[in-house]
Amino acid sequence: MAAMGKLLVATFLLGSAATAFAQTPGYYEGDASGAPGMVAPQPIVVVAPPVRNVMADRWAVGLSIGGFSVSPDVAPDQQSKFDVGELALRFRATPHLELELAVGGGNERLGDGTQGDTQVSMAALALRYRFAIESDWNWWIMGGLGEAGIDSKYVTDGMQIDADSRGLAELGVGLEHRWDHFAIQAELKAVGMGERKGGYAKGEPVPVDASGAPAVGTAPTTMADTLSGGSLTIGASYYF
Repeated sequence: MAAMGKLLVATFLLGSAATAFAQTPGYYEGDASGAPGMVAPQPIVVVAPPVRNVMADRWAVGLSIGGFSVSPDVAPDQQSKFDVGELALRFRATPHLELELAVGGGNERLGDGTQGDTQVSMAALALRYRFAIESDWNWWIMGGLGEAGIDSKYVTDGMQIDADSRGLAELGVGLEHRWDHFAIQAELKAVGMGERKGGYAKGEPVPVDASGAPAVGTAPTTMADTLSGGSLTIGASYYF
């Protein structure tokens, strides 16, 4: 009986060991001979992030705020600064090219931080070329032409406003972070303004002050009447 009991215990232990071996990860039962073998490795599937289709939402509306400064070309130290806002409507003509219509303006900011009596207004049609268009971070270069005016904010006479208007040229660079429909951006632009439309024609008598010098604001229409400046704005856009 004792021998029979030892035989039963040995048989039980051998059966348990075989079961444990069969359940060891990485093995299967093998071929018909019963020889164990390794489980074939499973392929690792790498899922690439979806590529943004920038042509799916070709329109965008943007709102930006920032600062603008300008000075006469002949007196660059006589700088005027403005707090400005800009509203833009953009259309993506190709994956890289955008057309933009932007209008903006704002009031003069004096050295002590208070508002002055002068205001600036600008409107331009621009072309943007975008880089890294499928990335969350993309950037662009731009150029535009339009019209601008600098005059007193109390002026309401349409003829005076038209006389104070100037041709406008812009060159800039910008950076954007885009999610799906929403984006934030920053843009730096160099701005040039031509002569006032209401400037005095060459050869026309120029008003003078008591000393005989040209009166303030009555300089003849020359390159002295052109302005240069720049702007830095930050804002947000919505694509649709």
